[in-house]
Amino acid sequence: MDASREVLGRGSLYTLGSVAPILANVVVTPFVTRLLGDAEYGVVAVGLILVQVGAMVVGFGLASSITRHGILESSGADGARALVLQGSALSLVVVVLAVLAGPWWSGPVLSVPWRAGLVFAGLAAAGFVVVLNAQAFLRVQDRPVPFVVMSGVATLGGPLAGLALVAWRASDADDYLFGLLLGYLAAAVTGLVLALRGGRPRTARGDFGRALRIGLPAVPHLVALLLVQNALVLIVNRYFGVADGGRMQIALLLGSAPAMIVSALNNAWAPVIYRTPPEARGAALERTARDVGVVTAALAGGVALLAPFLLRILAPASFAPEQLVPVTAVATLGAVVSVVYLANVHLVFASGRSGGLAFASPVSLVLGVVAAVLLARTGSLTAVAAGFPLIYLALAAGTSLLRRRVSPTRWREAVLAGPLAVGVVVCGAGVLLPSEGVLWLSVRFVLAALLGVALLVLVRRIFRPA
Repeated sequence: MDASREVLGRGSLYTLGSVAPILANVVVTPFVTRLLGDAEYGVVAVGLILVQVGAMVVGFGLASSITRHGILESSGADGARALVLQGSALSLVVVVLAVLAGPWWSGPVLSVPWRAGLVFAGLAAAGFVVVLNAQAFLRVQDRPVPFVVMSGVATLGGPLAGLALVAWRASDADDYLFGLLLGYLAAAVTGLVLALRGGRPRTARGDFGRALRIGLPAVPHLVALLLVQNALVLIVNRYFGVADGGRMQIALLLGSAPAMIVSALNNAWAPVIYRTPPEARGAALERTARDVGVVTAALAGGVALLAPFLLRILAPASFAPEQLVPVTAVATLGAVVSVVYLANVHLVFASGRSGGLAFASPVSLVLGVVAAVLLARTGSLTAVAAGFPLIYLALAAGTSLLRRRVSPTRWREAVLAGPLAVGVVVCGAGVLLPSEGVLWLSVRFVLAALLGVALLVLVRRIFRPA
């Protein structure tokens, strides 16, 4: 119970910072979609993919290593500070080279001609790397408030700046992506100041190489996680057109929100598991996984059921939001399955033997993408969206097998059977229930309210004084 209280208590502060991109997009997206239209918003969707996936590729997985290093390695916090600086400098060099080569790889990879907005998105990826590295260091120090401030600067300031530029100049996607660049650069400077404050970077011999050995296998893993969503947008771009790719991005922005929130809990969950003595780690993981699983089922089910209301806020009528309700609801199933993956991946990183992730995650992505490509031939966006939970299902299976090989810690995955069953039922209801008509909308609202009550009861039980 203490472990769950720490994950869901202080973890809620980290979660607030980590879900700032979701909150920012939810606030800004209705205005951007209306100002830009579906075609230019499709370019924005591609730019967001470049920022997110680019940051994972050129970050070399060091954000994953920095938190672990600060807690478990001998050079501790000062060594983690040094990794923030070393990793950020290396990433900047690689980004500049990639941007210079942009005209050669943009068309084949992104299905969009190279333009100024994509240059801004590429540079924003370098700023994002610095933000991620600095946030990983703040997790070592358990400083959630600066963590949240930095996220706010990057992921709310950037979209607001982009929106202001688009509204002022009545322009296109390039101005919006330039605004994102400004936000990430400001957050990067803030992050470096926070990382250097209160200590000096000191690296022990072999620290950077060890961090790369642990972090590099996580690059395919982290890219696969981002492409869980973004690959589906690229598939829709190719098979349905850029305008439908923008519509798919809206549906997945909402449908993936529960998975993003649960992943954000990782900022508190992983350090709790790392700090738990090895002999008690399995029991702590079982307790926290069950509680996180129940929270996830409630969040995912709530989004699936309320999708008709939320999509009408996110996009204008020209996006046909009523057609995107089942797309969103299918995507929420990915969050339900993701708890199994997250619980196992904690033990993989704690073991220091993360190499298998370089294989398991890309294979999972390929399986899901192949399924999505085949389903795209049906002409249904909902069918393509099924690739999202399928990828997470493959990730859950792959990390479970890998954990059994590399970690001495054992835990009973069966504790998640109940939360998984509940999540599948409520998300399935979001897919199958009609999304029009007063009666059916009322049914959806009442079911979502009941889930909210159940979530409040769980939280009260966890935080009730012993």
